[in-house]
Amino acid sequence: MAQWSRVDRTLYAKLVYYGPAFGGKTSNLQSLHRILDPQGHQKLLSIKTADDRTLFFDLLPFELGDILGYQVAMKLFTVPGQVRYDTTRQVVLGGADAVVFVADSTASRQEQNVWSLQNLQMNMRAKKLDPARVPVLYQFNKQDVADAASPTEVAHWLGLRSAEQGYPAVAVKGVGVLETFMAACRATLVRILSLADDRTRLAIDSDELGRHLDRAFAPFLERASEGTIPAAETHVSRVESPSMLQGSELLERAVQTGVRLGEKLSAEAARASRLEKETEAFRRLSDALRSVGASFDRDRIIDAGLVAVAETLGASVVSLLRTGPEGQLRLDRAWGAPEDPLLASESGRQLLDRIRTTKGPCVVDELVTELGTVEESAALPTLRAMAAVPVLDEEQRWLLAYLPRPDGVFGAHDVRFLSTLSGHLAVGLEKSKLHAALADHRDRLEETVEARTRELRRAYDDLRGLEKMKERFLTSVSHEMKTPLTAIVTAATALRDYKSSSRERREFVETILSAGSTLQSKIDGLFRLVSLENAGSTSPRIVVPPTRLVSEALELAGRPQALQQIGRLDRELRVDASAIARALANLLENAVKFGPAGTPIEVRIRAGILQRDGRAEPAAIFSVLDRGPGVSPADRERIFAPFEQGGDEQAGKPPGIGLGLHEARTIARYHNGEVQYRPRDGGGSEFQLLLPLEPISTPAAEEFSHA
Repeated sequence: MAQWSRVDRTLYAKLVYYGPAFGGKTSNLQSLHRILDPQGHQKLLSIKTADDRTLFFDLLPFELGDILGYQVAMKLFTVPGQVRYDTTRQVVLGGADAVVFVADSTASRQEQNVWSLQNLQMNMRAKKLDPARVPVLYQFNKQDVADAASPTEVAHWLGLRSAEQGYPAVAVKGVGVLETFMAACRATLVRILSLADDRTRLAIDSDELGRHLDRAFAPFLERASEGTIPAAETHVSRVESPSMLQGSELLERAVQTGVRLGEKLSAEAARASRLEKETEAFRRLSDALRSVGASFDRDRIIDAGLVAVAETLGASVVSLLRTGPEGQLRLDRAWGAPEDPLLASESGRQLLDRIRTTKGPCVVDELVTELGTVEESAALPTLRAMAAVPVLDEEQRWLLAYLPRPDGVFGAHDVRFLSTLSGHLAVGLEKSKLHAALADHRDRLEETVEARTRELRRAYDDLRGLEKMKERFLTSVSHEMKTPLTAIVTAATALRDYKSSSRERREFVETILSAGSTLQSKIDGLFRLVSLENAGSTSPRIVVPPTRLVSEALELAGRPQALQQIGRLDRELRVDASAIARALANLLENAVKFGPAGTPIEVRIRAGILQRDGRAEPAAIFSVLDRGPGVSPADRERIFAPFEQGGDEQAGKPPGIGLGLHEARTIARYHNGEVQYRPRDGGGSEFQLLLPLEPISTPAAEEFSHA
């Protein structure tokens, strides 16, 4: 009688193969064992006599898999066909949920078939099994023997209406064996469902049950149709016959004990097989998790997960898909194929979109049937089943596994394994992402530290430069300011303390005025530098002819007499006229200061090119040329620093605080121009003031000439 176990949600059912001796009952179980369990995880328990005839029974435990939430386990028994073992047949038949009568189609065995069927009906009534209620299915075996009766004749022997009530078979070759077993399983489960309590009947739909049975047997039917049934010897646990027992009661008890022990043995063997599978799955999962947990590399984490799925489930293709910016699934990584099989076809992508709407694990038993076409994918014809589980991460990934034909099928424990692995995969990917973000933050922090270090170094260098400038300022100003102040104080003291003539007093006053003027000039230079640094390039600009700038510069420089102007420029400039005039005046004063007395100073005006930021621009060039000692290469940049002067330290320097050239270059740069030094052919210096020429719509002014 069927047993329901709601603790582990398992249904145990009993199917008995009955028939005459040597009719093929044991051959049915052996062929089923080769078809349904080619790896030999379950063993066929057989108790036989010395002449290899079945003495008590054969027992084959078989699990149909997960059907509508219940694990269905079928226990297949055969009874001995010999007449003297009728007690054994009754014991084995007890509690049967369905019976398969295996008829011998050999023409000479008609009477044995008829007697065995009558014996079946008698023993069923003896064990309180109503033949009208307990399903009895018929198999017409040995259709391959030379004198085999036709299925119609065999059906006539057994009193059946037509041959369609039975299944032709050749049990030793596996022909018709699986079809008979499938029909028996369907009849068994339908009867069990009809006898179940109301809660169970409401939980299971009989039509859906039939469809699940078809899906469960589909891979085995495909293997049988392709002729890939293993030809190896069936795994049999053989028990030798004990001593012949005396007395029917003692024999019945012995048989009952043997049946119970056999059932327990098969149950424990099945349990051991399941535990072995689960242990191996957990071992592979543990290896994968160790690999995932020990790494921060994203690709290594994914590869470890995909390999674990492939090795544990025997998958031929495993892939990880992620949701792209446009919402479509894209391949992240694959094992066993360069591309995910479903992404390679339009129908496959549509199936993936339907799977995504489930938001949970999904199994497709028959990919080709589900898709309807496989023309766009070369891999799909070799695949049978697919399982997809979501990876709960930010990119909404999916883990997909594909099992090959003919017998690839996903069970509930396989889906649990995939779900568990996907959870750990999500954790590993999140860990990798956080590690990458941390490394990125660390790199940015290092760059920031380096940038701040460079800034601090520049600030330190600027501070050092300011310190040096301060030292130069104090040195220069203390000397240059003291000289006129000393002259003023000395002359004023003489005026106060000494009697002198009017001529001498006038000389003292002239000395005071000259020294005061010199001091005022130096103070004005300092104030101009401070004002220039504060105002920058914000001073108003006007359009002026170049000659006017030269004229104003001459006035500021005191109109040196030895001056020659050469060249002309028929363009006007948009500049801060007073600032440019001051810059030119500084260059003129510098030429007067360092040029030999009486030598001419030249001012040249021409159009030229200003090189700036790698570009050549048209520019106006004002050149001030002298015949002084020139500037050594080492000092050609130093002289433009504030409070720096040219000249020989030993021979003495001309008076000044070293602001003229610095002020001129600063003014030029505020106008996007430049002040440059060039040594002059034949000795002397040439200082050039270069100003970019801007487009001006007003007409050019007449050139100013100064002789």
